[in-house]
Amino acid sequence: MIIVTDATMSSISQTVYEVVSGDPILQQCISREIVNFTRLARKLKPLVSQVVGRDVPIESIKMALIRYAYKLMDERRTYSKEVLAILAKSSVELRMGISITTIRSRAFHASMPLLVKLAMKSRFIAVMQSITTATVVLDNDTTEEFLKSVDSNDVIYVQRDQAAIVVVSPEAIMYTPGVIAYVSNILAQNSINIIHIESCYTDTIIIVSKDDVQRAFNVLMRYIDAAKRALQVEDRVTRYSQPSY
Repeated sequence: MIIVTDATMSSISQTVYEVVSGDPILQQCISREIVNFTRLARKLKPLVSQVVGRDVPIESIKMALIRYAYKLMDERRTYSKEVLAILAKSSVELRMGISITTIRSRAFHASMPLLVKLAMKSRFIAVMQSITTATVVLDNDTTEEFLKSVDSNDVIYVQRDQAAIVVVSPEAIMYTPGVIAYVSNILAQNSINIIHIESCYTDTIIIVSKDDVQRAFNVLMRYIDAAKRALQVEDRVTRYSQPSY
């Protein structure tokens, strides 16, 4: 006979939380209430038992999953509303003929004076530096001019003739978690590969292939329109549900 104490249940709950938190797809299924908790508990039982260090009853795992589901659903309602509010107020701009150049950091440092000059005339520029490399995004013509000044041994990769999608959002995106994750997710769900992504203040810059750009634009606009409609419906429901005196 196994006696489940508060301390034991806490350990099980924490283990279940860690297991589910490491699987974003599972989190989505739970928060959308499309999971059979008994079957999922049975599936997780070997792993949870191993982590806890003893045999854990399926019912205990199921109880922990249900508690976690309520927490996820509450968070999702708040998260979704905030993300939709940002998306509904966003606009999308396209930039065609974009090239992405990845170079070694030493070459990037040496080319800084040139990049300052090119920034004045380039139709598009975005720069990101990591520990050992840097990515320079310019229009196609300016990229060729830039490459002439860089030692070919320092050029790691060049992706020419891509497209940039710029999602321009309100300032609240700076303080709202999950917006970029949401945008990335809806593109991934539509089999659109993101070649490069970065944010600059209120702009989210997404580089995709020119073959995907129209589809990506249509997907984003569809979700922005849907976000606007969802907020309008919620606003009407809120107004109608308020008591009149």
